[in-house]
Amino acid sequence: MFGFTQILRHARQWQADRKRTAMQAMFEKLPLELQKDIGWPAARDLGRPRTARHDVHARPTLL
Repeated sequence: MFGFTQILRHARQWQADRKRTAMQAMFEKLPLELQKDIGWPAARDLGRPRTARHDVHARPTLL
C-alpha cells in the first residue's frame, strides 16, 4: 500500500506542475499592458530582487 500512495502523490504533483506551467504560458502570451493590469511580473523583473526595481512608482506611507 505504501508504494501506491507514493505513486499517487507523485502523479498529483506532476499534474499540478503541468497546470502551473500551462497557466504561466497563458499569462506570458498576453500583451504586456494586460499583464501589468493583472499584476503578472514582467520577464525582466523575475531575476532581479524586489528592492532593485526602479520602475515601481509608489508613494511612501506615513506611519
